[in-house]
Amino acid sequence: MSTVKSYQKLTQKGPSTFALLVDSIAGMSASAQKVLWMQLNKEKLSSYATELDARVTPNNLTASEIDSLILEAKKNGRKKKKG
Repeated sequence: MSTVKSYQKLTQKGPSTFALLVDSIAGMSASAQKVLWMQLNKEKLSSYATELDARVTPNNLTASEIDSLILEAKKNGRKKKKG
């Protein structure tokens, strides 16, 4: 039996694992796909976050000042745009 015929017999058994994986990922919601991407790239993200933390200078805000800024941002974020 030639190599081409034996290969065709192997591929006729069903879709490849890669095709099944692509179909499974395509069926996920956008948020689930993002979580999967983050899980797959956890090491890269961790090293990037460490590098970013090293570049950022620490702030001098107190916890109460941070809380008030968060509350203000939440309040302003809920306003509906008129247009």
